Amino acid sequence: MELLEEITSYVDEELKDQNICCRMKKLITDDCVIRKEYMIQKCMKDLLRKRFACSKFPIGLDEKIFLYISHNINN
Repeated sequence: MELLEEITSYVDEELKDQNICCRMKKLITDDCVIRKEYMIQKCMKDLLRKRFACSKFPIGLDEKIFLYISHNINN
């Protein structure tokens, strides 16, 4: 797994392997570049969660999504 993907997975709490989790914690603590990327991703995820997770989607969006998926499956 690429390091950027590992950071993203760590932020999303998707990593199941404790060795990788421990390595990521150490990298975040020790490496300022990794720490910066982690903080950017974490802040973005927190912002999206706070701003949009509780919002209702616009009327008709579900139909537009269904039509888009149907169109792409049929082509």
